[in-house]
Amino acid sequence: MLEQFRDVMIIISALLVIVSALIFSVLTIVIFRKLSPTVGAARGFLSDLRTVSSFVSGRVAKPLTTGAIFAAGMRKAITTLSKRSHRKEKDDGNGK
Repeated sequence: MLEQFRDVMIIISALLVIVSALIFSVLTIVIFRKLSPTVGAARGFLSDLRTVSSFVSGRVAKPLTTGAIFAAGMRKAITTLSKRSHRKEKDDGNGK
């Protein structure tokens, strides 16, 4: 009697495993088909975003960076020249 019950439980467990595997496979396929267009649209959006950022970087950021570097160099040159002129004025005022 106990052996028959065990056999029935093994058969039921095997059927449950097979059914759950089939349900999981079907759900995976359905979810993939639903998400595939969304993932494709997201890839297209990211590609467009890269193109726009590359354009902005080349057309806007590069000239701004060049201008900022030039301005910083001019400021450093003016600061250096003004320090030298102040040293000369101090030296001339001391009677040397």
